[in-house]
Order: sequence, then C-alpha cells, then structure tokens
Amino acid sequence: MEKNLNNSILKVLFSIGFLFFIMGNVTAAQWNVGTGQTYNDIQSAIDNVNTIDGDVINVYNGTYTEDVLVKKNLTLQTNNGADVEVKPVNTGFTVVNDGSGDGSGTTINGFRITLPFSGTGINITANDCSIQNNQINGGLTGIIVSGTNTTVMDNVISGQSENGIIGNLTGGFFTVNHNYISDITGSGPSSGITVSINGTVTDFNFIGNTISNINAVGVSGTAFAVQLGKSKGADGNPEVANITNLVVTNNIITGISASSAIMGMELVTSSINALILENVISQLQAGPGSSVYALEAAIIGNGTVLISNNSISGIISDEQAVGIVAVALGELIMENNRVTDISNAKAAVGMLGLGLFKNATLTNNIVSDITSPSIAAGIVGTALAHLNMFFNTVMGINGVNTVAMVTAGFNTTTVMGNNLEGDGSGNGIVICSPNGTINYNRIVNFEYYIQNFKFSSFGPSIDEMLKPIDDAIKNHPELEPILKPIRDDLDKLFHSLENSNTTATYNWYGTNTPDEAKFFVGNGTINYYPWLVLTINANPSTITTGQTSTITADVYQDAAGGDHSADAAMFFSGPQVTFTTNLGNVGSKSVTVQWINGLATAILRGDEGFGIVTVTAADYQIVKTMVTILGASETSKAAVSAQSIEMQNTGIQLLGMVLAILMVLGGFISIPKNQ
Repeated sequence: MEKNLNNSILKVLFSIGFLFFIMGNVTAAQWNVGTGQTYNDIQSAIDNVNTIDGDVINVYNGTYTEDVLVKKNLTLQTNNGADVEVKPVNTGFTVVNDGSGDGSGTTINGFRITLPFSGTGINITANDCSIQNNQINGGLTGIIVSGTNTTVMDNVISGQSENGIIGNLTGGFFTVNHNYISDITGSGPSSGITVSINGTVTDFNFIGNTISNINAVGVSGTAFAVQLGKSKGADGNPEVANITNLVVTNNIITGISASSAIMGMELVTSSINALILENVISQLQAGPGSSVYALEAAIIGNGTVLISNNSISGIISDEQAVGIVAVALGELIMENNRVTDISNAKAAVGMLGLGLFKNATLTNNIVSDITSPSIAAGIVGTALAHLNMFFNTVMGINGVNTVAMVTAGFNTTTVMGNNLEGDGSGNGIVICSPNGTINYNRIVNFEYYIQNFKFSSFGPSIDEMLKPIDDAIKNHPELEPILKPIRDDLDKLFHSLENSNTTATYNWYGTNTPDEAKFFVGNGTINYYPWLVLTINANPSTITTGQTSTITADVYQDAAGGDHSADAAMFFSGPQVTFTTNLGNVGSKSVTVQWINGLATAILRGDEGFGIVTVTAADYQIVKTMVTILGASETSKAAVSAQSIEMQNTGIQLLGMVLAILMVLGGFISIPKNQ
C-alpha cells in the first residue's frame, strides 16, 4: 500500500511539473489581417475576445481605412515587410491606458500611415511602448507620446504642418533613436521634436536622428529642430525638463528656416549629467529681426556637462546668431567642437560657455569665419570658479568691432596654447579676472593683443547685466531658490570686479618687437614681458648637391633669452608658417605648414646645383638662415653659419580708439538672449 501511495504522489508531482512546463512554453497567438485572412481590418482583430495581452496582429498587404484603437498589450506588425498603408480619418494608431483598457507594452512596427491635413500618425498615452520602422506622411503631427518608458526608433516622419514628434512625458525613460524627420512646414511654430516633462525622466536618449527641412513660414514663425524643455514662444523663458541623465549624440540637423527665430537644439534640463556629442548642425537661416541659436544647452544639475565633437556651420540671422551656447551649474567641458560660417547677424558669437558654480574648461575647439556688420566674437568663456581656455583656434572673425576670445574667470583664469589670428583690427583677448594667466598663445594681427576689461567704466550697468536673471525669477517663481543665490553672487562679483590683473608672459604676437600700445591695462595690470620671439635654424647648415637640410622655425626663446622648449606641450598649434628658398626647394620654392606645439619644420632639398641659399620663415615676422650647398668637388669648403635677421617693428599707434571699442565690447559681452 505504501508503494502505491508513493507511486500516486510521484504521478501527481509529475503532472504538476508537466503543467508548469507546458504553461512556461505557451507562445503568443498570431492573428492575421488582410484579404483572405482571418480578419479584414486591424480593429476587428484587436477587439476580438480571443485576442489577449501578448498576442500578435500580423497585417498583410493593402490599404486599411481606419483609426486603430489599442487597449491591449499587443504587437502590431506588417507581414514580412509587406506594404501596409493605414489611412485614418484622425489618428492612425491610438494606444491608451484608461478605464476602457490598457495598451501598455504595445509595439507598432512597419506601417505606412498617410494622414489627412489635421491628422496624427500615432498617439501613445500608455506605458512601455515601442514605435519602430513606421513611415508617417502628412498631417499635423507624426507621433505624440505621453506616459513612461517609450522607444521611438527607425521611423520616417515627413510632410507635417506642425511637429514631427511631440513628447509630454511623466517618467521612466524616453529613447528616440535613428529616426528621419523632414519637410515640416507651418505658418506658426514648427518643430522636428518637442519634449516637455511632467515628472522626472530617468534617461533621455536622443541618438542618431536626422532632421531636415523644418520651415516656419509665418510672419513670426519660429522653428525648432529639437526642443527639450518647451519654450513659451520666442520671447518666453523655457521650462526646465526634469531628467536625470541626458544623452544627445550623433544627430544631424540641416536646412532649418524661419521668419523669426530658430533653435537647432534647445536643451534645458535639470540633468545631473549630460553628454552632447558628435552632432552636426548646418544651414540655419532666419529672416529680418531674427535670432538663431544652433545648439543651446542649459543644464541645471550638479554633475558634469560634456559638449564634445559637435560641428556647427552655415548660420544666417539678422539680430543675434550663436553657434554653441552652454550654461552649466556643474562642471562644464566644451572640447573638440567646430563652429564656422556665421554671417549677417548684428551680434554673432561662435561659442559661449558659462560655468555657474564649478569650473568651465573650453579646449581644442575651432571657430572660424564669423562675420557681422557690427559685433563678432569667436569664443567666450565665463566661470564663477576657475576658467580654463586651452588649445583653441580662432580666426576669420570679421566685423566693425571684433574679439577673438573673451575670458572671464571670476576666481582665476588660465589661457594657454590658443591660436588666435585677426585681420589687423579688433581684439585678440579680452580678459576679466582678478588672477589671469595668459601663456604660450599665438595672438597675431590684431589692433589690440590683450585688453583688461573694466566693467565700471565701459560695461553696461550692473542692473542691466542682471536683468535676464531677474526676468527669469519673475516669470518662473519656482526657480527662485536656484536663481536668486546666483543673482546675488553675480551682483557681488560685478561690484567688486572693477579691474583685472593679468600675467601675459611668453606669448607670440607675430613680431619679435610687439608694440606697447597694443596692450590695454585699464585699472589693472598686464605683465607681458618677456614675449616669445621667432627663430630659424638649419641642420646641417652645409650640404652637398642632392642632400637635404632640416629647417625649423620655433618660438621657444623669449625676449629675455629664456628657453621654453621643455614646455613645448603647452604651446599653440595650427596655422601657420611659410618657408621660402631662393635655391633648391622646400616642396617648391615655398611651402606653408602648420605650427605643432610652437615648432614648424620644412626640408630643404639641394637639387638645383651649388651655392649659398637663403631660407626664410614667416609668421608675419620674417626670419632667415643661410645654407651652403657644395658641389662634388667643393666638399672641403666651410659651411656658412646660420643667422637670424629681425624684421622692423610694424606696430601702428592707434590713438583714440580704446574707449569706443571697449564700450561696444562691454555691451557685447552682456547681450542678453531674449527668451
């Protein structure tokens, strides 16, 4: 009997185990839709009582004239890449989570949605949904998303009259990757992607999208390619989107036009950390009275904000134009970005970085071809703590009043290894810092090499400078706990920071004898001696026909005889030195090469017979050395030693201009952005 009992128990246990096994291997049911299939339309397949959460609605070729409502957790897909067109009256697919049902977890994959003028392609109010591989044409808006944990990937959205994607999010994550959004044209505000947040999103990932041809054609039309932290119109202040981690990388934005204002990317968040990397923004053009900001990031969190390897080009505006502007409460790093070709605007800035509480570092950026009928600036760096400006290149800044670099570190400022070249007018560096150091930079062809900026005499009033913050507090009382301490600190700094004390030794100015008048001391001090001098050497200085000599130009010596070759890693690189020869060749009779850490090199080839060669190196200053080329029978002749000849001082006295230029620069530095 005991044996029978044991057998019965084993049978029961086996039956229970088998039941769990078969339950664990149940697969979702697939319901086919189309001509000759189980269902003729998508909605019937969804609504059938036999269709339950987790099932697949598989749609065959054809056109389906219906507004599809999803109240279950389903996968809606096209059959093996079939051409399935949905033509709704209002909305192609609506996925809800309300009293009538819950479509959370739904996937919509592979449909072509053709919309009427006022239609919407896909509207998601449920959670945990995925929208992928769809093509949405026409209508007002391509995709609307609210709720949490949504993925929008690999969709093609085009031809809308207002928005490509709108997000009104409540939490979770939001991933928008590898979508193509184009040809959005409207008479009012037009946007590729606009996201506002009611709650806190843990992760916002915006990666690998292409947005093109966004046009706001109305009289006061504004265009946004990407807008995170929704603005209240062109003159409003943007809302702060509550996001923990922000990643915006590898996106392409091009062909944005508007009559009033353009934002290529507007990112206003409370992110603890932000990564804005390898985005390409180009061809932004606005009309009379307009302002254009290609990439604007205001990150009101306490982590690190990294803005790196972005490329900005082709901006045309009327009033204001800015390539990149970044404001961070935490550590700000702007590196390896490139901004070029900004024109028309009365105030044009290549790049501006502001660190509010921590350090700001702007390094290895390139800004070029910034043209304005009035005020133009290359790179502006500001930090309430420590400001680092390292190894940037700025050239081609053209306007009535210009400055290549503005540096305002209200604690300390270090400006090192930058390459700044002007057109004979304007300013190389304007510095505002109680403790500024400017070393190993190339600052050439400016009316003024370095200026200490004096707020009290030449800048706008302190109240005018603080007005943007006052307006933000007035319009957004909820931000007062954050902004009021900042406002108070700035007020104190502006009242105390009336002059700058600058150590500017060991810089190259394009001349071995810089003009004292090209340094504006203001109420502070500038110590610019000793400066760097250009020298040239040939090794060897005697060669035989057919041999070579290495020609080097460097600025490692200073005017007091000091040698700085051990500090080569701190020196500038980039444009440029021209070598010439009257016998033999250095590539031809002349060659232009880049500086590499304060050193430039050419090879002299003795391929035109023998004689005494004069080789020159020119970076505004011209220096020369001699090389003896011996024939085959003249190898016993002595070499001619290398020598350097200094160029005459070309400095020009520029009387009466200091006051006017600084007054304009004062207004320029403090130009507020109307929001």
